[in-house]
Amino acid sequence: MGSLQQIYMDNRFLDILYNHKCICETLLKSGYNSASEILYNRASSLTHLEKHENICELRCIFLNSLNKSLYNFILFTWDISLAQCCFENKTISHLFDNEARFLLAGEKILESYAKLICSNKPKSSHVEQACRYIDAHLEEELTLASVAQNVFVSKSYLSQMFKEHLGQNFTEYVNSQRLIKARRLLLTTDLKIDEIAEACGFFSSTYFSTVFKKNTHLTPRMFRQRHYGTPTNACL
Repeated sequence: MGSLQQIYMDNRFLDILYNHKCICETLLKSGYNSASEILYNRASSLTHLEKHENICELRCIFLNSLNKSLYNFILFTWDISLAQCCFENKTISHLFDNEARFLLAGEKILESYAKLICSNKPKSSHVEQACRYIDAHLEEELTLASVAQNVFVSKSYLSQMFKEHLGQNFTEYVNSQRLIKARRLLLTTDLKIDEIAEACGFFSSTYFSTVFKKNTHLTPRMFRQRHYGTPTNACL
C-alpha cells in the first residue's frame, strides 16, 4: 500500500475524509435513514485500505471529521449548539477494532445528532409516543391502526402527524427503523438472513431483501459480505 503522505496528497480521498456536507444536509432535510445510506457509501471508500498500516488513523480522522461537521452544520444552520453531543462522540470515534465496528461508530455518531435534532423540533406528544411504541415492537406486525390504538388517537390524525412532524409517512418510518436494526444485526451477529428479517418484523426474507436493496442498493447478503468484520455481540 502507498504511504500515508501519498494518501494525503490525493484530493479525492481527502474529500471523503473531511467533506461531509452531503451527509449533514441530508440528515436535516430527509432524516436519519437517508443520511446513513450516504454515510455507509462514503465509509466504504476506505475498505480498499483495510491492510494499510495507518487504517486506524484514517478511520479516526473520518469519524472525528464527521462529528465536527455535523456539530458545525447544525450550529450554523439552526443556531443550535449540541456541544455535549460533540464532546461525547469524540470518545466514540476511537472505539473500533475492525470495519464493522468502525461503521457502527459512524452510525452511532449520526444517530446521536438525529435524536437531538428531533428533540429540538416542536413535535406532537402523540408522535413521540407512537415512535417509542414502534421502536419497542419492531419484531411485531405494526399497522397504522394498531399503533394509533395504542396511543389513543385516530388513524387519520396519526398519519397526518407523522408526515407533518417527521417528514415521513407511517410505513416509511417503520421500515426505516427496521432497516437500522437490520444493518446492526448484519454487522454484529451471525444470524441468518431469514432470522434477521423475522427479528426486524419483515416476516418474509424476500420482502426484507427487496426493501433493504431499495434503500441501500445492496442485498442483505451483499451488505454483510462487504462490511462484516470480526463477529461480536457487543454494541457500541
